[in-house]
Amino acid sequence: MKNPTMLKLKDKLLEVIEELIIKEEKSRFITGGALGTDQAACWCIHILKKKYPHIKNIIATPFKEQDKVWSSEQKMWYKRMLEVADEIVNVEELEKYKVSEAVPGEFSPAKMQKRNEYMIDHSEAIVAVYDGTKSGTRNCLNYARSTYLGHQLWRLHPNFNFELDITYFA
Repeated sequence: MKNPTMLKLKDKLLEVIEELIIKEEKSRFITGGALGTDQAACWCIHILKKKYPHIKNIIATPFKEQDKVWSSEQKMWYKRMLEVADEIVNVEELEKYKVSEAVPGEFSPAKMQKRNEYMIDHSEAIVAVYDGTKSGTRNCLNYARSTYLGHQLWRLHPNFNFELDITYFA
């Protein structure tokens, strides 16, 4: 990883995840496996697992062939990431999160949202890298606000050097 922005993100994610482990006693971490922040977070959890072997690194994929249109290098890293995960949840196979009009194993925006809902429904705290723009992250946080009362949001602001802001959904 040579991109300076991603290196800074990695450092901040390591710091935040370790704080969640130590101060908040969190031990289960779920990422969505998508390119960018999801994968960076997964690798940070993997790194911290060496120091904290009790933590669980869980990947919630929205559908089986999430990497279908990715480059060969991206696919290789995705495969490695799945290999180091403690658990892989293929969300589209779970009854509660099925999207009836979608083709199994194939991309659907609704499946991406259902994956986000699964992650929120199975979490006690959320770490989000979010710049305030309309996006899948915004949809995820809107879902969290409507269903996730009393839990923490650890938001890293990408436009402000990944400054951390911790709030509670109330």
